[in-house]
Amino acid sequence: MSNIGICEYVIGIIHNKDIWYYVGEYDADGEKLEPCQKYSSFLSDAKHYDDIDLLRDGLDLLHESVTRKIFEVQRCPKCGKEFTEYPALSRVDNETEICPECGVMEALVFTI
Repeated sequence: MSNIGICEYVIGIIHNKDIWYYVGEYDADGEKLEPCQKYSSFLSDAKHYDDIDLLRDGLDLLHESVTRKIFEVQRCPKCGKEFTEYPALSRVDNETEICPECGVMEALVFTI
């Protein structure tokens, strides 16, 4: 499976203890988005960056009053899902980093 580990970055803002991902300034037709439409609570909607200079340009577009954070997007080698949370260590080999959900499932299987 390709694209395992850190593959891209996304910009998130913290609002009322929730994470909202930055989706960009413009829609598919090139129309400028309203401020409330620039963010989504879904990682799949987020604008992904693989170039650090483009990421910095994206950060500059956000208002300074919001708490901004760069999230590393990782892909789980076990299930293929993208995630931004802290990875779990696989109990199979004690080396591979997997998504938190797969980590919980492995913990349940290995304790039985």
